[in-house]
Amino acid sequence: MAEGGRPPELDLHLLECPICLERLQQPKSLPCLHSFCQECLGTYIAKEISEKRVSGTSFPCPICRRTTSPVNQSEPKEKWAEQFPTNVVIQDLIQLKERSSELPYCKPCQTKGTLTNPAKFWCKMMNVHFCAHCKEQYHDILHNDCDILDISEYDISKSKPEESAPKCDQHEEKIIWYCEKHQRLGCHVCMIKYHGLCGQEVVMTAKDYLERLQTGTKLRDTKETLKKGAEAMKSLIKDFDEQIQTLVQNQEDVLKSITDLRQRIEKELDECQKAVTDDLVTKYKEEKENIEVSLRQCNRLMKGMLNTMKSSVKAVEENNPMEAIMMYQRGQAEIESCQDLIKDMREPYTSVCIQHQVPKPGTQGDHMLGKIVIEKQRRRFPIDPGFHSLPLSKRQAKEIREFNVSTPADKSTNDICGIVYLPDNNIVVSDCGNKRLKLFTDEGQYLDQLTVPENPYDMCLVDNTTVAVAVWGKGVHVVKVGDKKLSLSSVINTKKNIIGITHRDGRFVVSDECGGVYSITQDGATDLLYKYDDICWNLGHDTERGDILVSTHNNTDGQVAVSRLSPDKRRTDVMKVVVVRGSTGIDIDREGNIYVCGYLSHNVVQMSGDGIRVRELLTSTDGIQNPRTIAVNGEKCVVSKKNITADDRNYIRIFQLC
Repeated sequence: MAEGGRPPELDLHLLECPICLERLQQPKSLPCLHSFCQECLGTYIAKEISEKRVSGTSFPCPICRRTTSPVNQSEPKEKWAEQFPTNVVIQDLIQLKERSSELPYCKPCQTKGTLTNPAKFWCKMMNVHFCAHCKEQYHDILHNDCDILDISEYDISKSKPEESAPKCDQHEEKIIWYCEKHQRLGCHVCMIKYHGLCGQEVVMTAKDYLERLQTGTKLRDTKETLKKGAEAMKSLIKDFDEQIQTLVQNQEDVLKSITDLRQRIEKELDECQKAVTDDLVTKYKEEKENIEVSLRQCNRLMKGMLNTMKSSVKAVEENNPMEAIMMYQRGQAEIESCQDLIKDMREPYTSVCIQHQVPKPGTQGDHMLGKIVIEKQRRRFPIDPGFHSLPLSKRQAKEIREFNVSTPADKSTNDICGIVYLPDNNIVVSDCGNKRLKLFTDEGQYLDQLTVPENPYDMCLVDNTTVAVAVWGKGVHVVKVGDKKLSLSSVINTKKNIIGITHRDGRFVVSDECGGVYSITQDGATDLLYKYDDICWNLGHDTERGDILVSTHNNTDGQVAVSRLSPDKRRTDVMKVVVVRGSTGIDIDREGNIYVCGYLSHNVVQMSGDGIRVRELLTSTDGIQNPRTIAVNGEKCVVSKKNITADDRNYIRIFQLC
């Protein structure tokens, strides 16, 4: 070991493991002279080889990345670290450092009672400190051949290589030889056993190799390169420190931005919530007031009619002609008022539903909390239609306009087989000739179209914004009617070639090419309601009675033209083939009057719900030729135009019912 110097002045980083950054434990030196804890090095070797080279025979140094091979590659990789020599110099320095933390005192003097006599020497073999006197009197007499250190003035520059040389783990001999070819240090046994064929030119003592390095430029060049490398690492370390600082600042900025954004979102949410809530309250009040106004009107009229009826009965019983006549006149006035009130209420008679329309995820701005939507669905009017229906003779059809439903994308003449007249006054037509659904306003403005896979036939209204169409061989196509847009919502596949369609109680009712009328489920299963002898092109739904209206394409007098199918599958014939022949399109108005297209009789017939009163609403004199389909919306209806000329097939006509 070297003499002189003080342990506290040692470069302490030499005693740390570069892997775990703790004090070296069982330090093992690689050929590149970098030292590591035996356990850390073993773990590193096992991980490095298992991740990159399962059958590898070498590994890179964790510091300089120099490729290193163990002495015996056949041993398990977990034990390779044990094959490398222990750095005894480092071990001694660690021991000295540990002992230097406290002032050493002479052990023999302490035994004799002098506890604080400073020690000047340390015997490595005995691990005992001595003062100069006790060294001569006790140590040198019995241990004159062991290494003893002068710890009073430690100077590493005066170290003796022959005394500080580490010993080989395998042979317990001093490591003083170096093989330049393999760049390995070893004892004389290692040199003979592993490097015997390397030759004297490359095998020499470590001292001789050091002199060779000193006489050449390698040592100086290495020193300069190390210096530049250290400076490069210093620059990288500085840059990484700056990056870390930047990351820290970025993190703080982002956290602040997130906090600010949350505060803004919370503020916007509060504002949106107030706006949506205010809108809800306003719409609720409006609808509630409308209902209450109608309720008060009905209550007043009901009480008045009950009082009039009671007074009339009393006047008759008391034989009071004047009072009876007055009550009769008042009763007639009240009946007229009742009919007018029912007529006014019937047209807008709907169920009102206030809904919160939830926006899509990520929506910002005014609609981030959605909006309040008033949905109104037409519902059955709870009064016997016979009480208030107008005589059929008063119903006249006045043409408002006609317009062309062809579009530039059409490849053939239009063949309109189905029409739905929406409550918002838009019209959807099914063009069988071009396999398209088309959306127009009733002013004739084209809005959108949707292509279907096969020929579309009859159509029906599902709700205010949804229609359904019977597609030949492809089942029922449910279509959403948005803001000037048609979009496919769902498809119900069925094996039957359906042509007629309507909607009742959440399920579709369809007719096929063979005259069968079926109820169809969402999975396409069908339930036969009735089997007709002739084809049924179109179906309708009487919301008042819950019946399905069926138009049968007959041309023989006395055969059925229109019939009803009740929910319990009972058939009731409404009209025979006389006025109307080859019936196709069919619909019903709010008063319960039925409208039927006579395809072969070239007319549109209007009749009461029971079929007792029948009259021609439109005839060939009105330009009606082969009408295919009809749809009624309040006091208006739309009829497809056919076969006067080829171009007429591209037109539909709108009439006012008055």
